[in-house]
Amino acid sequence: MKRTFLSALICVVCTWPLPAQDVLKHFTFDVGAGFSFPAGATSDHTKTGFNFVASGGPRFNSRFSIGADFGLHSMNVKNSLQSSVNNVDLSLGAVMHLWSLTANPTYQFIRQEGFSTYVTGGYGLYNRTLELPIPGLIPAVACDAFWNVCITRSMSDVVMTGNLSTHKGGYNVGAGANFGAHTKFFVEARYHHMFTPNSATEIIPLTFGIRW
Repeated sequence: MKRTFLSALICVVCTWPLPAQDVLKHFTFDVGAGFSFPAGATSDHTKTGFNFVASGGPRFNSRFSIGADFGLHSMNVKNSLQSSVNNVDLSLGAVMHLWSLTANPTYQFIRQEGFSTYVTGGYGLYNRTLELPIPGLIPAVACDAFWNVCITRSMSDVVMTGNLSTHKGGYNVGAGANFGAHTKFFVEARYHHMFTPNSATEIIPLTFGIRW
């Protein structure tokens, strides 16, 4: 009896990875991180930052898949919220956080053993948040049209007009390369465009990660 049970247990353990491998034939998942470079008007207001991305979705065949993509980018602020009266810069220590949730079709157009290249693009929801340091004495009004905010100080309180957190639609396009057979390492570059008021928020992340 014990020998029969042990044999059955060994069979289960040996065959358990097979369903998981079958699932991965029909779904794709990836995680990655890298650098985010500002572009357009965004380059006048932020420095190069960092990103984290994660994606998952159905794989229809060996070339075509659709993923729900989540991206998070953090970039230090520069040359913003500067008073036009006495050139006091209130953006020191401020950070821009940008996250996105988009639907991205992906197509692999070059496939060789252990190597493939692909293009991707999609549309979805973006959020841009300007995180300010704890305000101290504000000697003059500081406004910036890119962030769509103004900060000043009344007799006792700091007063802000505008919105530090903005939700808008946006799109992204990009391309990348996979290295490996089953578990793949990938490198990818994309262009993100968020339809923020006054001026678009544009970034170009360079991401390295793992894909299944």
